[in-house]
Amino acid sequence: MYDEKCLTCIGGNIRFLRAACQISQQEMAERIGVSQTHLSNLEHNHVQISLKLLLRIANLLGCSLETLLDARKASDWVSSRCESDETQQEFYSPEEVQQLLKLLRLSKQ
Repeated sequence: MYDEKCLTCIGGNIRFLRAACQISQQEMAERIGVSQTHLSNLEHNHVQISLKLLLRIANLLGCSLETLLDARKASDWVSSRCESDETQQEFYSPEEVQQLLKLLRLSKQ
């Protein structure tokens, strides 16, 4: 079951999944039809997100709505996505790794 606590994780999950897919904030904002500032506010939970935007983001990322609502599902989705991309060999900078770890810690709070 879900409670209101999951609502505070949505922004962090969006930020985490966007970063894992290596999509810039500007690119995602353009593709879902909002400004970069609005997307930033969504990712930092400064504004509420509409179901319409959740659907657009899920479709863009290729994930379920449940993945956006649950930090554990988001983490599992990223892990399974990385495992299925065996031919993809991407390397992350230390700064990117630190950012992803920070996002994981924030989403578990």
